[in-house]
Amino acid sequence: MDYSVTSSKKRIAVLLVGTLVLLALLILRVTYIQVFMAGWLKKGAEDQRFRAVSILPRRGTIYDRQGFELAISIDAESVFAIPKEIGIEDTVINNRGRKVSYINKGKSQKAKVAQIVGGVLGLDPAKIEQAISKQASFVWIKRRATLEEIELLRKVLKEEKIHGIEISQSPRRFYPQNTLAAQLLGIAGIDNQGLEGLEKHLDSYLRGIPGSDRAEFDTLGHHIPQGERRYQPPVAGDSVYLTIDRNIQFIVERELEKAVNDTKSKRGMSIVVNPQTGEILAMASYPTFDPNKFNEYPAANRRNPLVSDMYEPGSTFKVFTAAAALEEGKVSPESTFFDPGFIVVDDRRLKCWKAGGHGSQNFVEALENSCNPVFATLAMRLTKERFYDYIKAFGFGTPTGVDFPGESPGMLKHLNQVKNVELANIGFGQGISVTPLQMVMGVSAIANGGYLLKPQLVKEIRGEDGKVKMSFKRQVVRQVISSKTSALMRQMMESVVTNGSGNKAYLPGFRVAGKTGTAQKVVAGKRGYSELIASFVGFAPADNPQLLAMVILDEPGSNIKYGGVISAPVVGNIFRDALRYLGVKPQLEPDTVAKIEEETVTVPQVLNQRVVEATQQLKRVGLDYRIIGEGNVVFEQVPKGGTSAQRGTKVLLYLNPEAKYTNHRTDKVVVPDLQGLSSAQCESILGQLGLRMQGSGSGVVVNQSPESGKLIDYGGTVTVTFR
Repeated sequence: MDYSVTSSKKRIAVLLVGTLVLLALLILRVTYIQVFMAGWLKKGAEDQRFRAVSILPRRGTIYDRQGFELAISIDAESVFAIPKEIGIEDTVINNRGRKVSYINKGKSQKAKVAQIVGGVLGLDPAKIEQAISKQASFVWIKRRATLEEIELLRKVLKEEKIHGIEISQSPRRFYPQNTLAAQLLGIAGIDNQGLEGLEKHLDSYLRGIPGSDRAEFDTLGHHIPQGERRYQPPVAGDSVYLTIDRNIQFIVERELEKAVNDTKSKRGMSIVVNPQTGEILAMASYPTFDPNKFNEYPAANRRNPLVSDMYEPGSTFKVFTAAAALEEGKVSPESTFFDPGFIVVDDRRLKCWKAGGHGSQNFVEALENSCNPVFATLAMRLTKERFYDYIKAFGFGTPTGVDFPGESPGMLKHLNQVKNVELANIGFGQGISVTPLQMVMGVSAIANGGYLLKPQLVKEIRGEDGKVKMSFKRQVVRQVISSKTSALMRQMMESVVTNGSGNKAYLPGFRVAGKTGTAQKVVAGKRGYSELIASFVGFAPADNPQLLAMVILDEPGSNIKYGGVISAPVVGNIFRDALRYLGVKPQLEPDTVAKIEEETVTVPQVLNQRVVEATQQLKRVGLDYRIIGEGNVVFEQVPKGGTSAQRGTKVLLYLNPEAKYTNHRTDKVVVPDLQGLSSAQCESILGQLGLRMQGSGSGVVVNQSPESGKLIDYGGTVTVTFR
């Protein structure tokens, strides 16, 4: 065979094989691109062609236990811009004499658009021009514009033929009850995210899943009017049902506000729970804020101190010392003690709050009298190891696990640091720091048969269709004391209200049990214990507790600062209205019922009335009053007009909006109207306000100086003339 022919065939074969291999590689490459990379390439192409505007989902609603709305989402409109589309439509005459429209997108046009839009929305045109000049596909101009601004903007955009400015609809958080449960609910941000409180803690349930609105653009970044449009609807968030009862929450906030202003306290706190289930029915702190306009209030007003703040409980802690000693058999109700007014522990002399002591008393009387030496003695009988076991078993030193952010565990000294003196102090509530929530749950264990429960704020979580996704039931942490000890403690704490220091919480027809507390407090910048915290914790009915409430008044400015005097009546008022609301009927004799009805009056409506006229109306029906703020007309009143109140109740009259949500512990007092009052009545009213009276003549007041409505120093003198 000819060598040249053979060589030629080999070359052809090699070329053919090479061609086939190359073709196979190309086929594999095309297959890889068309099959394996198809999704990625398709997505890349769509990303180049489509630009999306995120659509926020409707945030889930927060309800109280009865289904009343506490936090909802309402539709709000926002303004955004597509920078590459910004321009003003203009018309020119072409070569054929016809009118042709086009969009002028020059730099001067953007400046003009910024000037027009800024004027409508009340924004700085320079900042708008800077935003719409960015190399971006989308920029926000104004979030949550008002209805008036949106209507005017639509009109102006149409008249001026402006392109590239768009309006989108998005949900906005709204709190229909305004200040009710504000510190509990918290706040949500402009981007539908929870920032504080339950809004933050439950954000994963409430937030929902965002949607998108995608429009098609050409290679130059211009919107294609007839191009494809893709809309992916957002998924609404879940709704949350709380254990809070709106009506009980209102009762608590009303009474707390009144107590803080009456006692000139720095702040007030209160919790109401069902001790049988651990459900929190109300949780409030005053001063408060309105979450609809939270930026108008001090940041401190938004905190929830009932969960996050620690304090020394003082005498209210004695119930845990008593329960532990009874459970361990270290004492019985009949055990006797002698209190000379102090107890010597090692080299320290620990005093009783009563000078000279309580003398001879049994254990029940010691609890009624809140005798410090007796409870110091019991703590040492228990030994620090055993006492600490009970303290921890009641839940102190660890978080309760409540569904709320920022919970504090309280503070316990390390066991090695506890000597006899420290142990004795802890026995009557000093040298230990707790949270109000820990105290309430600990006392609930005493009231409900001995079971420490996990506090509950969330009752149910439901989907958009209304079906229950999660349900929360009573959760027992541990049994701390026996039912027998629990029953003994209920009887003894009832005796504290009936015969002892908690008598101002007494309610005719109801068996109320409780414990008073007046604890010392360390204040930053001051030496030692320089302030007081007055508190009372109680439950009712004592034989089958349905409600347990605690009220704390922090740094009271009144002359009397004892918890049994200023905090116990507040708990009594809460129980009076809350038990009636829950349908718990009092066991009363007919004459007692008649007496209560006789002492109950309807609060007159005095809103928008002059102060002189309002106070006269209140006096005519047997009600007292306190004027807060400056002015001549009543802006708001607590309790509200039309509600029932006991004769002699003090009605708070606010004279301006600022006075409503500020702390009123000041050195200034508004002079009341004394016209027509007797000398005794004047002295009583002025004394409650911290003012002195200098009178002349006899009869009733015909003249006063300073005149009513004037602001004078606390402790100042009002000169009155009687005829």
